[in-house]
Amino acid sequence: MLTAVIALSALALVSSLLLAIVARAFAVQVNPKVEEVEGALPGANCGGCGFPGCSELARRIAEGKADVDSCPVGGESVARRIAVI
Repeated sequence: MLTAVIALSALALVSSLLLAIVARAFAVQVNPKVEEVEGALPGANCGGCGFPGCSELARRIAEGKADVDSCPVGGESVARRIAVI
C-alpha cells in the first residue's frame, strides 16, 4: 500500500510540474489597457457599436481604431471613463 501512495504522489508531482511548464509556454499575453477598457464597458454585447461584442470594441479602442464614444449603450459616462484610460 505504501508503494501505491508513493507512486501516485510521484505521478501527481510530475503531472503538476508538466502542467506548470505547459501553462507558461502557451500563456497568452493580454494588453492591460484592453482589460481596463472592457471593464469600463457595460458588457451588454449587443453589437450596437458595430463590433461583435464588448471585448472586440475594447480591443479596437485600445488600438486606436475606434472612438471612445463608440458604445451607444454606455453613453457619455462610459465614454468619459474610457477616455481617462
